[in-house]
Amino acid sequence: MEFSEESALAGGVGLKQLKEAFVSNLHGSTMLEIAALTAVVPTFIILRQLGGLILPAREDVTSSNGEAKGDRSLAVGGRSYGTRLLNDFIFVILPTLACLTVLADWIYIITGASIVLTLIGVFLLRRTKYQSTVDLYPQVVSKETSSRRTGFLSSFRFTVMLVTCVSILAVDFNVFPRRYAKTETYGTGLMDVGVGSFVVANGLVSRQARNLPPSKYGGVLRNTSPLLVIGFARLILTKGVDYQEHVAEYGVHWNFFFTLAAVALLTSIIHVPAAHCGSLAVVILGGYQASLSYGLNKYLLSSERGPGLISLNKEGVYSIFGYWSMYLISVRLGNYLCRLPERFFNQGAIGSSYGKKNGATKWWIVVDVWLLDAIFWLLAIFVDEFIERVSRRMCNLAYVLFVLAQNLEVIAIFLTADSILPSRVMPLLRIFDQNMLATFLWANILTGLVNMSMQTIFAPTHVAMGALLSYLAFLVGGMGIVDALGLKLKFW
Repeated sequence: MEFSEESALAGGVGLKQLKEAFVSNLHGSTMLEIAALTAVVPTFIILRQLGGLILPAREDVTSSNGEAKGDRSLAVGGRSYGTRLLNDFIFVILPTLACLTVLADWIYIITGASIVLTLIGVFLLRRTKYQSTVDLYPQVVSKETSSRRTGFLSSFRFTVMLVTCVSILAVDFNVFPRRYAKTETYGTGLMDVGVGSFVVANGLVSRQARNLPPSKYGGVLRNTSPLLVIGFARLILTKGVDYQEHVAEYGVHWNFFFTLAAVALLTSIIHVPAAHCGSLAVVILGGYQASLSYGLNKYLLSSERGPGLISLNKEGVYSIFGYWSMYLISVRLGNYLCRLPERFFNQGAIGSSYGKKNGATKWWIVVDVWLLDAIFWLLAIFVDEFIERVSRRMCNLAYVLFVLAQNLEVIAIFLTADSILPSRVMPLLRIFDQNMLATFLWANILTGLVNMSMQTIFAPTHVAMGALLSYLAFLVGGMGIVDALGLKLKFW
């Protein structure tokens, strides 16, 4: 749908109504295109890391005694920090932005080319550095990794945040394909995956997944209160400045932060061991999908709203069952993945003297994750075809399976890369991963400022790309300052 300022003035339609119509009644893309988009961003990150490994930068990987250097040596006062952050921006963020905007119609070609370049890079790395008789790849795990958040999970969380931050502003411009925006009822748009991916990312590294004791009531309040504060602040600001909003997305008052807070609260109140989270999720999700199939879906997708808060926010309230189930499944998956450092990284990278003896076990783990991802994709396709189509608005069974399949694909790609390549700290990755929710909040603030300062839907391509580049520069720059000051703004 093309919007022009002339047609808006001729029709007497307000700018707010136009912006709301711009993101309404959309039907999404195909699962295949989303799978291609899911694969291309991780390849940009891996290619960036490969470039740093192939080029003379070995001192950035390990210290002279073979141990990983501390992250802070690459942050505060490090001469290479600014250069490396700029290179990260150029080689990761810029191509990601291009693929989601001006190059979207060539995504299959770009994905294929990126995979080929990645394979060539791995081959070159093995030819240049694996030739040495010295074990170049000892146990390279940073201090953060040793806290049971492995490198591939950090890369996954960064990917989720990067695509989300690019999309939340790009969707307001014509340069962003409408098929990538959130769907109205059923369908698979790229942005439909956003909130689900946040839930998955938090579940994978949660206290339950790491077999830690549940937070006490003070901890529960500490974890949920920031989300509630941000949620109410967003509600007040959007209503106060008459900011465009799509009511059918969550409801009249509900928003993304309330969903996160509700999932956190339910998880804290009903705490089950990680080993049983999958079983509980199956029961909850099965019952919820049965309710949808027997008529609840018609109510949730209708324009009918009563005077009560639940009815006014029916999409956000009822979808909690789906998101909570998704979170519990992610906890179970995270419980498996968070135990990998002992069984996975300690075996050494493939190609090292130690890794050659233990590579078989390593690759079986990689194959297991790929097989699990394939199962989720097949189940998502089956449920979408024969039970109910994917619907982010209701967070139904097909949506949960689709989001899990998409996220496991990213995890499997990074897990495969970590089984071959040594860990290498990317400043851009660390500053996003350490302050995930704070980064998203900062991105929302910048998005609001851009939308209030210009008429995004009328912007030509060159203006839109300039605005998006400036937005991303401020986003990275702001979080880079937070990282340089050693701050960690963790809410959940």
